[in-house]
Amino acid sequence: MVRVEDGPTEAVAVTMDQTRPVVVGADGGGTDTAAVRWAAMHARMTGRPLLVVHASEPEALAARAAGAGAPDITILLEAEETRGEQIRGRVAELAEELGVEATFVVERGSPVRALLEHEEEASILVVGTGRKGMLEEFVLGTTSIGVAAHAAIPVVVVNPEVDVDSLTHGRVAVAVDGSDDSVVAARAAVEYASAAGKELVALSTWYLEVVDGYVVTEPDSPEWKAIEQDRRAILERALGPALEKHPDVQVELRVRRGPVVSAIVDLSREVDLVIMGSRGMGGVRGRLLGSVSQRVMRSAACPVAVITATRR
Repeated sequence: MVRVEDGPTEAVAVTMDQTRPVVVGADGGGTDTAAVRWAAMHARMTGRPLLVVHASEPEALAARAAGAGAPDITILLEAEETRGEQIRGRVAELAEELGVEATFVVERGSPVRALLEHEEEASILVVGTGRKGMLEEFVLGTTSIGVAAHAAIPVVVVNPEVDVDSLTHGRVAVAVDGSDDSVVAARAAVEYASAAGKELVALSTWYLEVVDGYVVTEPDSPEWKAIEQDRRAILERALGPALEKHPDVQVELRVRRGPVVSAIVDLSREVDLVIMGSRGMGGVRGRLLGSVSQRVMRSAACPVAVITATRR
């Protein structure tokens, strides 16, 4: 069932968590197709409704067109209205195909603001990214960065080339470095794996470690083994409380030496979802979205869920 509304929606008072919708942004430009489909499939899996939000800024569009000397601003505004109707049709077809309850809304304003206005009622927010750039990484637009940086609830970023129907590995991954955000991400990953009936791969990495003035490079050395044991202990501490509540989840602990971004991106080819904190221990204080999170979001072969710990 699809319910269509024009204009902003009122906040929904949520009394049961299961009623919280999966909220996804749709711009109709083609880069959001994978994100919308993943959101609908996640809604079906969790038994939640789907809310598709299309943000329209006709005034800003008209101003830019006028500045560029466009001959007829009305044509651009009509095209924007047509785009909204096309998205509505796609949502209706998708809802019928997957058997989910879906609502489509058109809201005036920026996409970031439109999506963040729904975070109090949402279970998660889902966004797409741009196309690949010269460095063969996806370009993170202002919407994906802005939503992931400012949302207080999980945000899932889906690159446009992800084939969501082929995400059948039966495993999800979480990256853990011991930071508050990564610990929260680890617990969220256990809960997700339990609900989805998937195995969990927990990854911790290290690269340049100096012991007694020397860089550790020998795999059989006591120093190497001590570092690996320390990283494994970090994983066990982060996962422990959640695994006590969800003993059904099968977990594989992985400790890898190498650059953290490439390790996570490599792992993304083996799993259906990568879950990670918005900032790690190496992040710049005050930065809302860490560089590692941004680089993984640009390059991952599967959707990436960004989790933020509550700040005090």
